Amino acid sequence: MSADIRPAAAGAKIRVFKNRNFALLFWGIAVSNIAHVFFSFAIGFYIYEITIPLFGASDAEIIKAVFIALSGILIVILSPIGGVLADRWNKAKIMYVTDFIRGLTILAVGAIVFLVESNVFKLIALFVMEFVLAANAAIFMPAARSLLRFIVSDEELQPGASYLQMSDNFQAIIGLVFAAMLYAKIGVGWIFIINGIAYVFSAVSEMFIRYEHKQSVDETLDLKTVFSDIKVGFKYLISEKAIVAIMVMALMINFFVSPIFSNGMQNWVYFRFAEESTYLFSSFMDRTSWYGAFSISLSIASILMSLVLARQKTKASYAKPLKRALTGFVISMSGLCALLVFYYYGFVPINAVLIGGIILMFICGLGLVAFNIPLSMVMQRKVRKDMLGKVSAVSGTLSQALIPVAAVIAGFVIARAGTAIFFIGSAVGMIAVMMWFLPNKASNQI
Repeated sequence: MSADIRPAAAGAKIRVFKNRNFALLFWGIAVSNIAHVFFSFAIGFYIYEITIPLFGASDAEIIKAVFIALSGILIVILSPIGGVLADRWNKAKIMYVTDFIRGLTILAVGAIVFLVESNVFKLIALFVMEFVLAANAAIFMPAARSLLRFIVSDEELQPGASYLQMSDNFQAIIGLVFAAMLYAKIGVGWIFIINGIAYVFSAVSEMFIRYEHKQSVDETLDLKTVFSDIKVGFKYLISEKAIVAIMVMALMINFFVSPIFSNGMQNWVYFRFAEESTYLFSSFMDRTSWYGAFSISLSIASILMSLVLARQKTKASYAKPLKRALTGFVISMSGLCALLVFYYYGFVPINAVLIGGIILMFICGLGLVAFNIPLSMVMQRKVRKDMLGKVSAVSGTLSQALIPVAAVIAGFVIARAGTAIFFIGSAVGMIAVMMWFLPNKASNQI
């Protein structure tokens, strides 16, 4: 890594919002993200609603795990192709076309939720929708991740990245505050409609983003060219040993962390927490509201850390900050798993879980952003502009490759061995990965 690093100029964090392209990107994504929080909150519980009457609780958990895995598999397979397209085609155009497709797809499934009585047909529609959404997300994400460097100056890069990260979490807070209420009051069908309209709005905003797009000299795009470009991105990535160490660590951490949120926590809320007749603030907060409160706590911490990082100068090395952030994140996540295990075995009451969970999720949020933003800066600065799309896609694929497998395994473990055993395995796995990464010599080169 070059030591010739320019510090963020004073006021860059403010000027970035005067950049028309950044503002369009920021607000377009903001609207769709808020609505997508409603959607993500509701979809897991809705799958339980339509599958438990059909298949029973245990098999419903497995079906939900397969649903989650479908999205992950498609993203892992198609993201490298999305990276190739992001480096060859106009990134803004990729974003608004895929957002239009996602919006219209969700609106169509929302209509099915309203008009069709059959739970079997609704379940099939949800799987088809997830296929379309995941395929488009795989094309969208490499373009979105690599666009920032093309629409802001070097001085605006870290503030821009920090504010986008902060925006994600602020949107999550707004979304989660209303998600449980909307799910209870207006139903999942209207949440689909709101989310679909928001994606269309986001697409319209992205249509007005302009930047200097240089077309590839060779515009032919066939399967051979795609795989050749993916190979180039992979070779470029593995030549950076420090980044390889991070990717391996992220691959294993994601394997243990992602199903905690996608499988374990929702299962706990829907089944075990539902057995509690009284708990803290039960007079005005139901169990889904508490589930939202956990995520809100994480998001508030993420916003605070994003604000802190937005005011910091760019560093020559991020090795120590990344390791500190990883340690804080793993300890707090493992603590959350331990708290839930103690609850399942009757050692702690529900109110201790609720209060402790809020605190631990807050610490998780601090560590998560303290890790993600510096990592984003490392990728943005070390990778050539013309390679950003494919390298970003390949790195994302490598770091997320095991998430679909993790979702399916988690579903089977929860269904057959129990949720407490799942949380124990997750905590042990996270700690083992952290203990491998911290003394790793390659990670000191970040």
